[in-house]
Amino acid sequence: MKKLLTMGALLFLLVLALAPAQAEMRGYVKGQGYVYVHLGEYPYEADGTVKPLLWRVLEVRDNRALLLTEYIIDTSQIIFETDEKVIEAHSFRRINSFEESDLFPLLSTEYLDRMLGTSPLRNALIPEPNGATLFMLNDEAMLTSAYGFDSARWAEWPDRIRSHEAEGTPYAIKQRGLYVAYQNEKSSYWVATVKEPSDYKLQIVGFNGHLSYGAYTRVNIGLRLALRLDLNQVDLTGGDGSKDFPYKLAYNGTAPAPTAAPAIAPAATEAPASPLSGIPEMTAEPIAQAAPETPAPTDIPLPTEAPAQESKNTVTLSFVGDCSIGDSEQYTKAASSYHTCLSKNGYAWPFSLVKDYLENDDLTVANLEVVFTTRTRHTDKKYNLVGNPEFTQVLKEGSVEMVNTVNNHCMDFLDAGYVESLGHLDEAGILHFGTIYPGLANQHDDLGKVQVGDLLFGFVGFSYPQDYDAPKIASRIAALRSQGCDVVIVSLHWGRETYMTPDSWQYPFARQIIDAGADMIWGHHPHVIQPIVMYKGKPILFSAGNFTFGTMSDVDPSTGIFQVTYEKTESGAELKQLRVIPCKTQPSPDFRPIELTSEKERQDVFKKLVLKKEMTSMQNPPASFLETGVIEFENGQMK
Repeated sequence: MKKLLTMGALLFLLVLALAPAQAEMRGYVKGQGYVYVHLGEYPYEADGTVKPLLWRVLEVRDNRALLLTEYIIDTSQIIFETDEKVIEAHSFRRINSFEESDLFPLLSTEYLDRMLGTSPLRNALIPEPNGATLFMLNDEAMLTSAYGFDSARWAEWPDRIRSHEAEGTPYAIKQRGLYVAYQNEKSSYWVATVKEPSDYKLQIVGFNGHLSYGAYTRVNIGLRLALRLDLNQVDLTGGDGSKDFPYKLAYNGTAPAPTAAPAIAPAATEAPASPLSGIPEMTAEPIAQAAPETPAPTDIPLPTEAPAQESKNTVTLSFVGDCSIGDSEQYTKAASSYHTCLSKNGYAWPFSLVKDYLENDDLTVANLEVVFTTRTRHTDKKYNLVGNPEFTQVLKEGSVEMVNTVNNHCMDFLDAGYVESLGHLDEAGILHFGTIYPGLANQHDDLGKVQVGDLLFGFVGFSYPQDYDAPKIASRIAALRSQGCDVVIVSLHWGRETYMTPDSWQYPFARQIIDAGADMIWGHHPHVIQPIVMYKGKPILFSAGNFTFGTMSDVDPSTGIFQVTYEKTESGAELKQLRVIPCKTQPSPDFRPIELTSEKERQDVFKKLVLKKEMTSMQNPPASFLETGVIEFENGQMK
């Protein structure tokens, strides 16, 4: 009997030894390395083919895991300026943290949408104190030995920085221009190039995006992103945590299942941010990048066309700035909210003080910075802008016939919310246009085309345009020209919020778009007005400011109705006049823009629309503009 017990005990021990180890989500352990997780998906192959996204687990504490992408998955741009003299001379921005950069708000919105779409696993992500869900590890984290990194900095021990390097995906290298530091196709985070129009200069870039030194404004960096995961809300459903068989995750909470996650399709030329400009080694010469091919006009979807109008030789279009006909979702029921205002005053209220101008033109176009939806699932950011679907009637009552829909808030309620919003605009008979995520599965590539009198107008809309977007915009201009458009207007959601002057990079970019065939650039996003310039006789309105905006009133209230008049001639369309009707926005709970009537207030607005100096190859409005707000044109040139 004793012998049998001994044999049984041995058998039990043998079974235990052969049984698979229990799944363990742990952080880095010296001698054992990392465990790995699959979470989300992203383009991986050079042709844009999507693969599950691989993350390494750096730390697990209090059942919360810190994850870092195993690869550099993409590239994007941070705009910085640290040289006081350059700031003074060129009005560049100086920012003091990564949170103030242009890239920061995109990480937890557009990039997160591409990775996880509407997956319920988004509910298990833990925002950082600064509100970010996706983020870049800072300098301190990337020098933490407990995470498996060497504590040596670049300048201290060049031979000990291998732990700071990462392999770029074929997509990031081939399509997005990620330059690799060595023959092993790994890239050091520390190095990126900084581009100015006449030159490249190597700069050192910290892991959190800070320039160690520098005097220029554009920094393209590789994206190797991090996030925090609440392990209480996920189950491990497969894999063993190795790099070859990473853990698979399932959400165990109560979030509704997604209807259709916006997958990312292969895209040979498309992605929404700039490619990285970089060089392999610190002493190497810059490597020129080939510009992506411009798709033929036939590659662009046909625009929605409005019904033809009666014959009219001279037509006037009005453009107004940011219109957020709604509120951030947490404030919709507040007593001072836009929703409450409309409930009390009716849909005609917001545009009632300026409606005469908008009714008496031939077409009014606004930037619609709100999502008309009943959906409640939204992105993880502070302000998600929403309006009741019936608020489309505000546009109709205000005689706004067309809107740009692509901006940094259009995906606040994810792709499903954007699609619903477009549907409500269609039901209300409001024309719309805008391109977002071009080339991807969840893209929206809507061009506008409308006959106004004797002229056919085309509209292109892009948000946060980067250098890489210029050929895409050019191809859409060409498409509209091929379809007979007499005038093509490009809408750009760009620039720095609350700044009264454009960024330095916007001037050459605007020239590029006009050179590509645009007749006018109409800008918005800063929430304040910015100057008007002419290039080759074509107007560039850098920012039209706010017009009626439900969530942001603590900014300069100057705004206006920007009217352009074109005439049909034997040689085509000819710009005859640009006129600004100066207005000011009114804060909550009124929200109505109102025309300015005192001469001083009017001239103050006109003054804000003129640069203090002329930019290269561009013209400021004539001196008379400061008095009248009117610019006359003859034979395509400013009088």
